[in-house]
Amino acid sequence: MRHTGAVIAGCTLPSRLPIMSHMHESDYLRLLTRQAEQANEFLSNARKWERERWVCQRLLQAFNISHRLDEFGSGQEPPDVQFREANFEVFFVLDEGRRLNEEWRDEVERRRSAFSLSQLVRRHRRPRWLSAGDLQARLGPTLRKKAHNYQERGLPLGELDLLAFCNLKQAALDFNRPFPPPSEYQRQGWRSLSLVGPNFVRVLFTHDNAPDFLRHNRGRTVLFDLGIGL
Repeated sequence: MRHTGAVIAGCTLPSRLPIMSHMHESDYLRLLTRQAEQANEFLSNARKWERERWVCQRLLQAFNISHRLDEFGSGQEPPDVQFREANFEVFFVLDEGRRLNEEWRDEVERRRSAFSLSQLVRRHRRPRWLSAGDLQARLGPTLRKKAHNYQERGLPLGELDLLAFCNLKQAALDFNRPFPPPSEYQRQGWRSLSLVGPNFVRVLFTHDNAPDFLRHNRGRTVLFDLGIGL
């Protein structure tokens, strides 16, 4: 049987909940509620571009590419985010049936109505291991739909750099298993395809006209010490 962990605010906590000595429980509850409200606001339609830019920044941080906020642009979509010579088209990969905005909207209400930290404890099964091949396969439905729609609109796929943000709760990537060649997605004609996960970044493929910083990191996986997600 898989072990379970108690989770509050996306962090694994011990079974007993020690209250920080410098913070009362009520203060900590308010902090957790405010964090949920900020996450919910971040997922609003009004902040779509900021959310997509955040994913791009995560990619750049992995490869130690210095950048300023004024280097990011948004024009007529696609692309979602422009950065120097890169034209990023960002999309999210979630567990089947998950809706981030609904998830965090419910979490805001749950935290607002809590009177103690113990009420926020949830027990989750550890995520199952997911092979790189299975993860890549999860990109398929979105990429096939995008390729079909964009080609119908006469949009040049060869000028777009795809960037998938993988936010999975029920599965964790097994880094001991190799990534298979992303042949199907290469044949669709995209200029490049990269993955950003809670604790990793990988450039799956690039074509010769892709931005240098993507081509130079093709096939490279970077692991973060501290994972983040939504």
